[in-house]
Amino acid sequence: MRHFVFLFISSLIGKMVSAQLGYTLTYKDSSSSTVKISIQPATPVASAASFVMPRSVPGGYSIYIYDKFLEDVHAVSTSGEKLAMIKDLNDAPRWNCTDTSKKISRIEYKIDLHKMERQILPGDASIIRSGFAGILNYSIFGWIDGTEKQNVQCTIETFDQWPIFITNNPSSSMAKGSLKFTTDNYYQLADGQIFMGPRFHVKEFNGIVPLFVVSYCQTGDEYLDDYAEQEMTSMRILKDYFGELAFQHYSVLLRKAIPLEPVSAPALAMEHLKSSTFFGDTSGIRAAPMSKEQLIRTMPTFLHHMSHAFIPLRCYGDAYRPYVMEIPPIINNIWFNEGFMWFLPYDTLKLERMKTGFYNNVYNGSPELKKLSLTQLSQAASTMYGTDFRIGRAVFSRGALMALEINNYLKDKTRGKKSMKDVYRYLYQWAKQNQRPFTMEEFPLLINKACRVNLSSIYKKWLLPIQ
Repeated sequence: MRHFVFLFISSLIGKMVSAQLGYTLTYKDSSSSTVKISIQPATPVASAASFVMPRSVPGGYSIYIYDKFLEDVHAVSTSGEKLAMIKDLNDAPRWNCTDTSKKISRIEYKIDLHKMERQILPGDASIIRSGFAGILNYSIFGWIDGTEKQNVQCTIETFDQWPIFITNNPSSSMAKGSLKFTTDNYYQLADGQIFMGPRFHVKEFNGIVPLFVVSYCQTGDEYLDDYAEQEMTSMRILKDYFGELAFQHYSVLLRKAIPLEPVSAPALAMEHLKSSTFFGDTSGIRAAPMSKEQLIRTMPTFLHHMSHAFIPLRCYGDAYRPYVMEIPPIINNIWFNEGFMWFLPYDTLKLERMKTGFYNNVYNGSPELKKLSLTQLSQAASTMYGTDFRIGRAVFSRGALMALEINNYLKDKTRGKKSMKDVYRYLYQWAKQNQRPFTMEEFPLLINKACRVNLSSIYKKWLLPIQ
């Protein structure tokens, strides 16, 4: 009887494992800049099912055209027959099978990463160089409509001696050539990043939680300990600010590559649930230790992007969502997502030049942008935040100055007992308890409740155009 029960349980576990949605990334041709992707549903799906690529990335505030770089998109039937898939006639990022009479066992496609890099901003693209591949998962992985919330097993296949680092389950003892890992769903997979090849380096540090500093620099190795010091200091600041850390481990990925084509756009970074990625060329590499003054001066961007693990990735409102989407949303409160999280580095690092920058961006910026209400400015930033960084700077600076005025008002009214730190903690805990986005109608009520101080006049003032 025990033997029977054991066999039954083993069989059940085997079925559960095999029932996972399977993703495979393959890169084994060093003469090519193309990666191959295969998606295998847990059970065959009807050929009427759609394959979708994201056009919205959380924190990107843009329209992403990753679907433009897909090649040879096709399905494979349960009998092994290759089935053509046709892209939506309206140019939506969707493909459907032309033969609706068969079941689909997997969907396959290729992506040319050089083509991607040449046509979009550096911080949005996955790249391939000699001895290295740097992958933003949302740029290469789409989903079969209806499978987004299923458990995922992802397999990476590359050259035998190539180490593989993943942010979903990081380790400084890296597998080589092949790696399998699981995520709870497609959205977690898409949130991750992958570095592969012998040309990058990983160093693990003992912060409040394990910290992994992962670096690829095309022209030479960087000195990593200062990055670690800035990240571990950021952890301490955020734990003090929010009362806890939102993650069990954290990875900072540094990608400095010579561009394939000249670029003029700023090298913006990207935040994720348990990591952040910083992009740039090789002009500003850190080859030696920095002074204490340099560490503090260059720290705000690292603290800012780590703070996004709290707001807005785990505490958010309006139309923002902390996962990729097919249709980019129009967001009314990017000033909260970005501005409140730029105020935090100013408040904790005490860098007056940051406040000066906020004021200049708001009051000495584009006259056309000053005419916009804060909601209108945020709506414009929903798809133009980094494409026209005047808009990005204006919206985060207005949000930061709103937070600064609220902070000063709270300290004055409570004789220093309350501050924006209390507002942030209240909002973060509210989000944890309610597990949903707040509405724009709820937001002013929530910040009033945080310290039991009426902040409505300040909030309403900053919603208006700049006089």
